[in-house]
Amino acid sequence: METAHRMVVEQGMEKVNLSKVGSELGTTHAAIYKYFSGKEELWTELALSWLDHELARIFPFDTDKYSSTKDIVHDWLWILSQSKYEAYVREPEMFKLYTTYIDRNPVVLARHIGDLIGSLKAASGIEDVRRLHAILLSFSFFSAPAFADSWLRIEFQAEFEAVWKLIEAGIEG
Repeated sequence: METAHRMVVEQGMEKVNLSKVGSELGTTHAAIYKYFSGKEELWTELALSWLDHELARIFPFDTDKYSSTKDIVHDWLWILSQSKYEAYVREPEMFKLYTTYIDRNPVVLARHIGDLIGSLKAASGIEDVRRLHAILLSFSFFSAPAFADSWLRIEFQAEFEAVWKLIEAGIEG
């Protein structure tokens, strides 16, 4: 995974294939099939692993310093948004891999969103999953890869805070 990550960052995902990864590792691409059914599975697992690393501060989210649900939800959403923004700027090729193999794969995307909702539920104590989904959806502009190209053209944090002001009243505590 580390070798594939480095190769994607250096060469771009379009130029890396299982044969090149195998060659870099001193083995054949056939040996990689012992661990992954093909390039799509390797790239999906690499993208998920990378994303988990990028979002480590919300899995799980440390709520020890908080006294209100509103502050927890705000900061959780901000860390999610800020983490994706920084990942987009820092590692554009890995962000592209994430966009292709997670965001454009309905099954894997549903798993990712489920993980996000689970983390937000655990942090906030909000039990209503529909409500959590609505909160997450209202901030999708700041975290969904489809909007990433727009992030650099706006005042990211100021826009985030403006959306927060709109939904803050709907969060109890």
